Amino acid sequence: MGIFFIVWYIIAVLQLGYWGLVFQRLAWYKQPKNLNAVSFPPVSIVICARNEAANLQKNLESILLQDYPIFEVVVVNDDSSDESLTVLESFECQYAHLQVVSAGRKKRKGKKAALTKGIQSAKYSWILLTDADCKPASADWVTKMYRQTTLRKSAIVLGYGPYKAVETWLNRWVRFETIYVAIQYFSFALWKIPYMGVGRNLMYKKSLFLKEKGFEQHQHLISGDDDLFVNAVANGKNTTICLEPQSFMYSQAPSSWKALYHQKTRHYSSSNVYKLKHKILLGLLSSTHFCFYLGLCIFIIMNVWNYAIIGILLLRTFLLHLVFFKYLKKVKQISFLKYVFVLDALLPIYYIIFASSLIGKQNKTWK
Repeated sequence: MGIFFIVWYIIAVLQLGYWGLVFQRLAWYKQPKNLNAVSFPPVSIVICARNEAANLQKNLESILLQDYPIFEVVVVNDDSSDESLTVLESFECQYAHLQVVSAGRKKRKGKKAALTKGIQSAKYSWILLTDADCKPASADWVTKMYRQTTLRKSAIVLGYGPYKAVETWLNRWVRFETIYVAIQYFSFALWKIPYMGVGRNLMYKKSLFLKEKGFEQHQHLISGDDDLFVNAVANGKNTTICLEPQSFMYSQAPSSWKALYHQKTRHYSSSNVYKLKHKILLGLLSSTHFCFYLGLCIFIIMNVWNYAIIGILLLRTFLLHLVFFKYLKKVKQISFLKYVFVLDALLPIYYIIFASSLIGKQNKTWK
Protein backbone atom coordinates (compact mmCIF):
# COMPACT_ATOMS: atom_id res chain seq x y z
CA MET A 1 0.00 0.00 0.00
CA GLY A 2 2.93 2.31 0.56
CA ILE A 3 3.86 2.29 -3.14
CA PHE A 4 0.19 2.59 -4.09
CA PHE A 5 -0.18 5.69 -1.91
CA ILE A 6 2.89 7.30 -3.44
CA VAL A 7 1.67 6.65 -6.99
CA TRP A 8 -1.80 8.01 -6.18
CA TYR A 9 -0.32 11.13 -4.58
CA ILE A 10 1.69 11.79 -7.76
CA ILE A 11 -1.48 11.33 -9.85
CA ALA A 12 -3.37 13.66 -7.51
CA VAL A 13 -0.68 16.35 -7.77
CA LEU A 14 -0.91 16.22 -11.58
CA GLN A 15 -4.69 16.60 -11.40
CA LEU A 16 -4.29 19.54 -9.05
CA GLY A 17 -1.82 21.02 -11.52
CA TYR A 18 -4.36 20.91 -14.35
CA TRP A 19 -7.23 22.34 -12.28
CA GLY A 20 -5.14 24.67 -10.15
CA LEU A 21 -2.86 26.08 -12.87
CA VAL A 22 -3.73 25.22 -16.47
CA PHE A 23 -7.49 25.75 -16.35
CA GLN A 24 -7.31 28.68 -13.93
CA ARG A 25 -6.02 30.85 -16.75
CA LEU A 26 -9.34 30.43 -18.53
CA ALA A 27 -11.29 30.81 -15.28
CA TRP A 28 -9.86 34.28 -14.67
CA TYR A 29 -9.61 35.27 -18.33
CA LYS A 30 -11.36 38.49 -19.35
CA GLN A 31 -12.33 38.96 -22.98
CA PRO A 32 -10.50 42.10 -24.18
CA LYS A 33 -12.65 45.04 -25.15
CA ASN A 34 -11.77 47.45 -27.93
CA LEU A 35 -13.44 50.83 -27.68
CA ASN A 36 -11.64 52.11 -30.78
CA ALA A 37 -13.14 51.95 -34.25
CA VAL A 38 -12.49 48.67 -36.06
CA SER A 39 -12.40 48.21 -39.80
CA PHE A 40 -14.48 45.18 -40.73
CA PRO A 41 -13.34 43.40 -43.92
CA PRO A 42 -15.70 41.18 -45.93
CA VAL A 43 -16.25 37.67 -44.52
CA SER A 44 -17.30 34.42 -46.19
CA ILE A 45 -19.44 32.13 -44.04
CA VAL A 46 -19.08 28.54 -45.26
CA ILE A 47 -21.56 25.76 -44.46
CA CYS A 48 -21.62 22.16 -45.69
CA ALA A 49 -25.07 20.60 -45.92
CA ARG A 50 -25.87 16.95 -46.51
CA ASN A 51 -29.59 16.14 -46.21
CA GLU A 52 -30.18 19.19 -44.02
CA ALA A 53 -33.42 20.56 -45.53
CA ALA A 54 -35.19 20.95 -42.17
CA ASN A 55 -32.19 22.56 -40.45
CA LEU A 56 -31.56 24.92 -43.35
CA GLN A 57 -35.19 26.00 -43.22
CA LYS A 58 -34.87 26.71 -39.47
CA ASN A 59 -31.41 28.23 -39.20
CA LEU A 60 -30.11 29.64 -42.48
CA GLU A 61 -32.05 32.90 -42.39
CA SER A 62 -30.56 33.87 -39.01
CA ILE A 63 -27.12 33.56 -40.62
CA LEU A 64 -28.14 35.46 -43.75
CA LEU A 65 -29.47 38.31 -41.58
CA GLN A 66 -26.25 38.94 -39.67
CA ASP A 67 -25.55 42.58 -38.82
CA TYR A 68 -22.21 42.87 -40.59
CA PRO A 69 -21.12 45.36 -43.31
CA ILE A 70 -20.18 42.96 -46.14
CA PHE A 71 -20.42 39.17 -46.06
CA GLU A 72 -21.52 36.21 -48.11
CA VAL A 73 -22.88 32.82 -47.15
CA VAL A 74 -21.53 29.87 -49.12
CA VAL A 75 -23.55 26.69 -48.67
CA VAL A 76 -22.14 23.53 -50.21
CA ASN A 77 -24.83 21.01 -51.11
CA ASP A 78 -22.99 17.76 -50.47
CA ASP A 79 -24.93 15.25 -52.57
CA SER A 80 -28.16 15.67 -50.61
CA SER A 81 -31.03 13.30 -51.39
CA ASP A 82 -33.70 15.28 -49.52
CA GLU A 83 -35.15 18.74 -50.29
CA SER A 84 -31.96 20.62 -49.35
CA LEU A 85 -31.34 21.96 -52.86
CA THR A 86 -34.94 23.17 -53.19
CA VAL A 87 -34.68 25.01 -49.86
CA LEU A 88 -31.36 26.55 -50.85
CA GLU A 89 -32.65 27.70 -54.23
CA SER A 90 -35.60 29.35 -52.50
CA PHE A 91 -33.27 31.28 -50.18
CA GLU A 92 -30.97 32.12 -53.11
CA CYS A 93 -33.87 33.93 -54.81
CA GLN A 94 -34.36 36.09 -51.73
CA TYR A 95 -30.76 36.82 -50.72
CA ALA A 96 -28.17 38.01 -53.22
CA HIS A 97 -25.31 37.29 -50.81
CA LEU A 98 -26.10 33.55 -50.68
CA GLN A 99 -23.98 31.37 -52.94
CA VAL A 100 -25.03 27.73 -53.37
CA VAL A 101 -22.25 25.39 -54.47
CA SER A 102 -22.44 21.74 -55.48
CA ALA A 103 -19.83 19.47 -53.94
CA GLY A 104 -19.71 17.51 -57.18
CA ARG A 105 -18.17 14.10 -57.48
CA LYS A 106 -15.86 13.21 -54.59
CA LYS A 107 -12.90 10.85 -54.60
CA ARG A 108 -13.15 10.24 -50.86
CA LYS A 109 -16.00 9.96 -48.40
CA GLY A 110 -16.42 12.58 -45.73
CA LYS A 111 -16.89 16.31 -45.39
CA LYS A 112 -13.43 17.60 -46.26
CA ALA A 113 -13.81 17.65 -50.06
CA ALA A 114 -17.10 19.55 -49.82
CA LEU A 115 -15.68 22.00 -47.30
CA THR A 116 -12.61 22.56 -49.47
CA LYS A 117 -14.90 23.32 -52.41
CA GLY A 118 -16.79 25.86 -50.32
CA ILE A 119 -13.63 27.60 -49.09
CA GLN A 120 -12.18 27.73 -52.59
CA SER A 121 -15.46 29.22 -53.86
CA ALA A 122 -15.48 31.90 -51.15
CA LYS A 123 -14.85 35.42 -52.43
CA TYR A 124 -13.45 36.97 -49.28
CA SER A 125 -10.25 36.69 -47.28
CA TRP A 126 -11.80 35.60 -43.96
CA ILE A 127 -13.59 32.26 -43.59
CA LEU A 128 -16.14 31.67 -40.82
CA LEU A 129 -17.34 28.07 -40.47
CA THR A 130 -20.50 26.64 -38.99
CA ASP A 131 -22.94 23.78 -39.60
CA ALA A 132 -26.44 23.66 -41.02
CA ASP A 133 -27.91 22.55 -37.68
CA CYS A 134 -26.49 25.59 -35.86
CA LYS A 135 -28.13 28.92 -35.03
CA PRO A 136 -26.21 32.02 -33.88
CA ALA A 137 -26.98 33.53 -30.50
CA SER A 138 -27.37 36.97 -32.07
CA ALA A 139 -27.08 39.02 -35.24
CA ASP A 140 -23.61 40.08 -34.00
CA TRP A 141 -22.05 36.63 -34.34
CA VAL A 142 -19.78 37.58 -37.26
CA THR A 143 -18.88 40.94 -35.72
CA LYS A 144 -17.90 39.45 -32.35
CA MET A 145 -15.83 36.69 -33.93
CA TYR A 146 -13.94 38.98 -36.28
CA ARG A 147 -13.29 41.62 -33.61
CA GLN A 148 -11.04 39.18 -31.75
CA THR A 149 -8.71 38.95 -34.74
CA THR A 150 -7.98 42.68 -34.49
CA LEU A 151 -7.55 42.66 -30.72
CA ARG A 152 -5.01 39.82 -30.81
CA LYS A 153 -3.78 40.18 -34.40
CA SER A 154 -4.64 36.54 -34.98
CA ALA A 155 -5.30 34.40 -38.04
CA ILE A 156 -7.49 31.86 -36.18
CA VAL A 157 -10.39 32.46 -33.80
CA LEU A 158 -11.74 29.57 -31.74
CA GLY A 159 -15.43 30.06 -30.98
CA TYR A 160 -17.86 28.28 -28.68
CA GLY A 161 -20.65 25.96 -29.85
CA PRO A 162 -22.91 25.01 -26.90
CA TYR A 163 -25.89 22.69 -27.13
CA LYS A 164 -29.43 23.77 -26.33
CA ALA A 165 -30.64 22.69 -22.90
CA VAL A 166 -33.20 19.92 -22.50
CA GLU A 167 -34.11 18.39 -19.14
CA THR A 168 -32.81 14.88 -19.75
CA TRP A 169 -29.70 13.16 -18.41
CA LEU A 170 -28.50 12.50 -21.95
CA ASN A 171 -28.63 16.22 -22.69
CA ARG A 172 -26.94 17.08 -19.41
CA TRP A 173 -24.17 14.64 -20.17
CA VAL A 174 -23.65 16.01 -23.69
CA ARG A 175 -23.56 19.57 -22.37
CA PHE A 176 -21.13 18.63 -19.60
CA GLU A 177 -18.75 16.91 -22.02
CA THR A 178 -18.99 19.88 -24.42
CA ILE A 179 -18.23 22.34 -21.63
CA TYR A 180 -15.34 20.21 -20.35
CA VAL A 181 -13.77 19.93 -23.82
CA ALA A 182 -14.21 23.68 -24.32
CA ILE A 183 -12.44 24.36 -21.02
CA GLN A 184 -9.56 22.26 -22.30
CA TYR A 185 -9.09 23.74 -25.76
CA PHE A 186 -9.68 27.33 -24.63
CA SER A 187 -7.26 26.92 -21.70
CA PHE A 188 -4.52 25.39 -23.84
CA ALA A 189 -4.98 28.18 -26.41
CA LEU A 190 -4.51 30.76 -23.64
CA TRP A 191 -1.32 28.92 -22.65
CA LYS A 192 -0.15 29.31 -26.29
CA ILE A 193 -0.63 25.59 -26.98
CA PRO A 194 -3.77 25.54 -29.18
CA TYR A 195 -4.70 22.05 -30.28
CA MET A 196 -8.27 22.06 -31.64
CA GLY A 197 -11.38 24.03 -32.52
CA VAL A 198 -14.96 23.08 -33.37
CA GLY A 199 -16.35 23.41 -36.88
CA ARG A 200 -19.62 24.77 -35.48
CA ASN A 201 -17.86 28.06 -34.75
CA LEU A 202 -14.39 28.57 -36.21
CA MET A 203 -12.80 31.46 -38.10
CA TYR A 204 -9.54 31.68 -40.01
CA LYS A 205 -7.87 33.41 -42.93
CA LYS A 206 -8.44 31.86 -46.33
CA SER A 207 -4.77 32.49 -47.15
CA LEU A 208 -3.78 30.30 -44.16
CA PHE A 209 -5.95 27.47 -45.47
CA LEU A 210 -4.43 27.73 -48.96
CA LYS A 211 -0.85 28.14 -47.68
CA GLU A 212 -1.11 25.04 -45.51
CA LYS A 213 -2.77 23.13 -48.38
CA GLY A 214 -6.04 22.74 -46.53
CA PHE A 215 -6.71 19.23 -45.29
CA GLU A 216 -3.95 17.57 -47.30
CA GLN A 217 -2.06 16.37 -44.21
CA HIS A 218 -5.03 14.32 -43.04
CA GLN A 219 -7.19 13.91 -46.13
CA HIS A 220 -7.08 10.13 -45.72
CA LEU A 221 -9.13 10.46 -42.51
CA ILE A 222 -12.91 10.83 -42.64
CA SER A 223 -13.13 13.20 -39.66
CA GLY A 224 -10.98 16.08 -38.46
CA ASP A 225 -11.91 18.92 -40.81
CA ASP A 226 -11.94 21.22 -37.78
CA ASP A 227 -9.76 19.88 -34.96
CA LEU A 228 -7.04 18.34 -37.15
CA PHE A 229 -6.71 21.46 -39.28
CA VAL A 230 -6.34 23.64 -36.18
CA ASN A 231 -3.98 21.08 -34.66
CA ALA A 232 -1.78 21.27 -37.75
CA VAL A 233 -1.65 25.05 -38.31
CA ALA A 234 -2.41 26.79 -35.00
CA ASN A 235 0.33 28.11 -32.74
CA GLY A 236 0.73 30.46 -29.81
CA LYS A 237 1.04 33.52 -32.03
CA ASN A 238 -1.73 33.08 -34.60
CA THR A 239 -4.63 31.84 -32.45
CA THR A 240 -7.09 33.52 -30.10
CA ILE A 241 -10.46 32.69 -28.54
CA CYS A 242 -13.89 34.33 -28.49
CA LEU A 243 -16.11 34.02 -25.42
CA GLU A 244 -18.58 36.80 -26.18
CA PRO A 245 -22.05 35.33 -25.49
CA GLN A 246 -23.37 37.00 -28.68
CA SER A 247 -20.88 34.94 -30.69
CA PHE A 248 -22.04 31.51 -29.53
CA MET A 249 -23.42 29.08 -32.09
CA TYR A 250 -26.16 26.86 -30.65
CA SER A 251 -27.19 23.45 -31.96
CA GLN A 252 -29.30 20.49 -30.94
CA ALA A 253 -27.55 17.80 -28.90
CA PRO A 254 -27.62 14.17 -30.09
CA SER A 255 -31.06 12.74 -29.33
CA SER A 256 -29.94 9.23 -28.34
CA TRP A 257 -27.01 7.53 -26.65
CA LYS A 258 -26.32 5.72 -29.91
CA ALA A 259 -26.08 8.99 -31.85
CA LEU A 260 -23.77 10.38 -29.16
CA TYR A 261 -21.57 7.29 -29.37
CA HIS A 262 -21.16 7.65 -33.14
CA GLN A 263 -20.44 11.37 -32.85
CA LYS A 264 -17.78 10.98 -30.17
CA THR A 265 -16.23 7.96 -31.89
CA ARG A 266 -15.56 10.14 -34.93
CA HIS A 267 -13.94 12.80 -32.79
CA TYR A 268 -11.78 10.50 -30.66
CA SER A 269 -10.63 8.47 -33.66
CA SER A 270 -9.10 11.62 -35.15
CA SER A 271 -7.42 12.71 -31.91
CA ASN A 272 -4.84 9.93 -32.17
CA VAL A 273 -3.11 11.88 -34.98
CA TYR A 274 -2.73 15.07 -32.95
CA LYS A 275 0.78 16.40 -32.47
CA LEU A 276 2.76 14.39 -29.92
CA LYS A 277 2.86 17.18 -27.30
CA HIS A 278 -0.93 17.51 -27.46
CA LYS A 279 -1.44 13.77 -27.12
CA ILE A 280 0.84 13.72 -24.08
CA LEU A 281 -0.92 16.64 -22.37
CA LEU A 282 -4.42 15.34 -23.08
CA GLY A 283 -3.51 11.74 -22.35
CA LEU A 284 -2.00 12.75 -19.02
CA LEU A 285 -5.14 14.71 -18.15
CA SER A 286 -7.55 11.86 -18.89
CA SER A 287 -5.37 9.09 -17.44
CA THR A 288 -4.76 10.91 -14.16
CA HIS A 289 -8.47 11.76 -13.97
CA PHE A 290 -9.30 8.06 -14.37
CA CYS A 291 -6.68 6.88 -11.89
CA PHE A 292 -7.60 9.55 -9.35
CA TYR A 293 -11.13 8.17 -9.03
CA LEU A 294 -9.95 4.57 -9.32
CA GLY A 295 -7.70 5.16 -6.33
CA LEU A 296 -10.55 6.67 -4.36
CA CYS A 297 -12.70 3.60 -5.10
CA ILE A 298 -9.91 1.34 -3.83
CA PHE A 299 -9.57 3.45 -0.67
CA ILE A 300 -13.32 3.11 -0.06
CA ILE A 301 -13.31 -0.66 -0.64
CA MET A 302 -10.31 -1.19 1.65
CA ASN A 303 -11.52 1.44 4.12
CA VAL A 304 -8.15 3.15 4.02
CA TRP A 305 -8.37 6.90 4.62
CA ASN A 306 -6.16 9.62 6.06
CA TYR A 307 -6.23 13.39 6.28
CA ALA A 308 -3.99 13.76 3.21
CA ILE A 309 -6.41 11.85 0.98
CA ILE A 310 -9.41 13.80 2.29
CA GLY A 311 -7.54 17.10 1.92
CA ILE A 312 -6.53 16.36 -1.67
CA LEU A 313 -10.09 15.31 -2.54
CA LEU A 314 -11.53 18.50 -1.06
CA LEU A 315 -8.91 20.68 -2.75
CA ARG A 316 -9.48 19.12 -6.18
CA THR A 317 -13.26 19.43 -5.73
CA PHE A 318 -12.87 23.10 -4.85
CA LEU A 319 -10.59 23.83 -7.83
CA LEU A 320 -12.86 21.86 -10.18
CA HIS A 321 -15.92 23.84 -9.12
CA LEU A 322 -14.05 27.13 -9.20
CA VAL A 323 -13.06 26.59 -12.85
CA PHE A 324 -16.53 25.45 -13.85
CA PHE A 325 -18.19 28.27 -11.90
CA LYS A 326 -16.06 30.95 -13.55
CA TYR A 327 -16.45 29.43 -17.01
CA LEU A 328 -20.19 28.78 -16.71
CA LYS A 329 -20.62 32.37 -15.58
CA LYS A 330 -18.83 33.56 -18.74
CA VAL A 331 -21.03 31.46 -21.02
CA LYS A 332 -24.29 32.21 -19.18
CA GLN A 333 -24.88 28.60 -18.02
CA ILE A 334 -24.32 28.97 -14.28
CA SER A 335 -27.36 26.82 -13.39
CA PHE A 336 -25.46 23.80 -14.75
CA LEU A 337 -22.95 23.93 -11.86
CA LYS A 338 -25.06 21.63 -9.65
CA TYR A 339 -24.40 18.68 -11.98
CA VAL A 340 -20.63 19.07 -12.23
CA PHE A 341 -19.52 16.95 -9.26
CA VAL A 342 -21.55 13.87 -10.23
CA LEU A 343 -20.78 14.07 -13.94
CA ASP A 344 -17.06 14.58 -13.31
CA ALA A 345 -17.03 11.44 -11.16
CA LEU A 346 -18.74 9.48 -13.96
CA LEU A 347 -16.28 10.65 -16.61
CA PRO A 348 -13.83 7.73 -16.06
CA ILE A 349 -16.58 5.38 -17.27
CA TYR A 350 -16.76 7.49 -20.42
CA TYR A 351 -13.02 6.99 -20.94
CA ILE A 352 -13.47 3.21 -20.78
CA ILE A 353 -16.30 3.26 -23.32
CA PHE A 354 -14.37 5.32 -25.86
CA ALA A 355 -10.89 3.90 -25.26
CA SER A 356 -11.26 1.64 -28.31
CA SER A 357 -11.97 4.68 -30.51
CA LEU A 358 -8.39 5.86 -30.04
CA ILE A 359 -7.11 2.79 -31.84
CA GLY A 360 -10.21 1.74 -33.77
CA LYS A 361 -11.17 2.11 -37.41
CA GLN A 362 -12.25 5.41 -38.87
CA ASN A 363 -15.96 6.11 -39.24
CA LYS A 364 -16.97 5.82 -42.88
CA THR A 365 -19.34 8.77 -43.14
CA TRP A 366 -19.57 12.32 -41.86
CA LYS A 367 -23.36 12.17 -41.34
